[in-house]
Parts: sequence; C-alpha cells; structure tokens
Amino acid sequence: MSVAAVVLAAGEGKRLKTDKAKVLHEAGGRALVDHVLDALAPLVPRPLVIVVGHLRDQVERHLAGREALFAVQDPPRGTGDAVGRALALLPREGEVLVLSGDVPLIGAATLAALVDLRRDRGAAAAMATAHLPEPGGYGRVVRGADGDVTTVVEANDASPEQREIREVNAGTYVFDLAALRPAIAGLSPANAQQEYYLTDVVGILAARGMRVVGLPLADPAEMAGVNSRADLAEVHRLLGARVIAALQAAGVTALDPATTWVDASCAVGRDTVLEPGVHLRGACRIGAGCRIGAHAVLEDVTLAAGATVAPLTYRRGD
Repeated sequence: MSVAAVVLAAGEGKRLKTDKAKVLHEAGGRALVDHVLDALAPLVPRPLVIVVGHLRDQVERHLAGREALFAVQDPPRGTGDAVGRALALLPREGEVLVLSGDVPLIGAATLAALVDLRRDRGAAAAMATAHLPEPGGYGRVVRGADGDVTTVVEANDASPEQREIREVNAGTYVFDLAALRPAIAGLSPANAQQEYYLTDVVGILAARGMRVVGLPLADPAEMAGVNSRADLAEVHRLLGARVIAALQAAGVTALDPATTWVDASCAVGRDTVLEPGVHLRGACRIGAGCRIGAHAVLEDVTLAAGATVAPLTYRRGD
C-alpha cells in the first residue's frame, strides 16, 4: 500500500536572520530538506507534496529535479493551515505522512515504523513522540488510560500540570486521509499564537472516537529542527558524528572523530586511516588502506587503494 507525503517547507526562519529559505540551509554537506526527502525516499511516497511559502521560488528551483508537487501557503497561518493547503493535491483516501522540511536527522526506519504502527493499530493517526528531561517549548502529549493519545497541548497553552509532562510531540505524523480532511476543516485559531495548529487535529480525532497512537523515538535527536544558527550547528555536528560512527563500524579509523568531517556522500574503504582534522567533501571515493594526513581537505577526489595524502593537503577532483 502506497503512502502520500507532505513536507512543510514554508517557514520563514526569522531567528536565522537570512535571505535564504530556511530549508535550504546546509548541514552535513546538504540542504536540510534534502536530508528529509532522502529519509522519505525508501517509502516512495506518491504523491510527494512540498508546502512552500516564504522565498518559495528558491525552494522550487532547488527541488526542480524531484518528482514533487507544490502547494502554496501565503500568508503563514500555522501547520494546520499548511497541511490544509496540500489536501487538494492528495487522494481522497489512503494515508499521508506529514513532517517538517527542517528535521535532517529523521530516519527512514522511523518513518516506516510510524506507517506500520498506524496500520497495525487501525488508528486514524500515528505520531512520533519523544521523552525529554527538559521539554521546554515543545507541545505536551497527553495520553488516556488505554495509552492512546488524547490531545497535544502547545507549551504556550499548557496548564502548570500539563507542563510537567515529559513526553512531547516530535512533529511527524501519519494520518488516514478520510479522517484528516474533516478534522482540518474543524481547526480554529483560538490559541495564544492565533494559528491553525496541526496538533489540534489529534484532539479532534480523539474526541470523535478515533484512535491516535504515539511512537516514542529511540533517539530523540531525530526530531531536532532548525530555528537558529545554533540549531544549525548542532544538527550539523550530529550528522557528522553519525557518518563517522558508520565509517568506524565499517572498518575505517578516525584518529580524532571530533575534528574529522566526512560528507555522507563520500565513500571510504576499510583500513583507511583519517588523521585529525581531515575533511572529505562532496563525492570523494577513497580506496581501502589509504592514509589521509592531518588537516587534509579533499573535495570530489578519488584515491586508489593504498594511497597516501600528505598533511595539510588541499585537493579538488575534476
């Protein structure tokens, strides 16, 4: 059974103080939205709808080579309104994944598990959640006695008791489309932000006797979004650490992982040694048993097995 997908990419990113569309800022050597679309790719979503708004021309140009449809949200009126703009491009029935275009750490396995959970439980919706020791400004997930989710309360609208809840909304959902359409129509901007919250759909569905189930993330970092330059630096760091860990597991030595950077698009052969400060960018192809000297920077370079690169080298491929 195929699944549709809606990626929310209309945000302005005011705290970034930028002239570039928020989802086009780069982390891990790629635009944020590209990481999200790569995570979606194994599910082969049909259709794939990107909701654009602020600096929409930039986003549409960047994604011109992908099989995607575009829905426009202008002016921005919240996530519920954004999904509402996409509904006209979606089938009347079936299911749809909804996620943000600025969560580059979300995993393909998590998205597949969320789809499977909704199907297995016969639920109207499934949502990703996370347990955080300091939930801060995230929406709180309220569960009923049976463990199903009954509502999501935004932090600005939460009571003191609700703010004590440590399970939060991770912002990624799967909806049954037949249940989602009337719920979107029932949204109201009667809240502190005067926006149409997609999270309110959860309460609407539950109030109508439909099941909403939650999937706690094994790694809460998957929900990390980008709202500031500090956020951007943090997801960049996490993406890099993820790549280095995978290389180590495959037999590559990184003598100082904290100072070593390898783009996810690079390939490195086993028994290769990366000395401190090495940066591999673009589409590097490094053979087995190589040694890359300290602080060398290689871009789009191919090395045969056993090659050695001197420290402080800068080399760019053709």
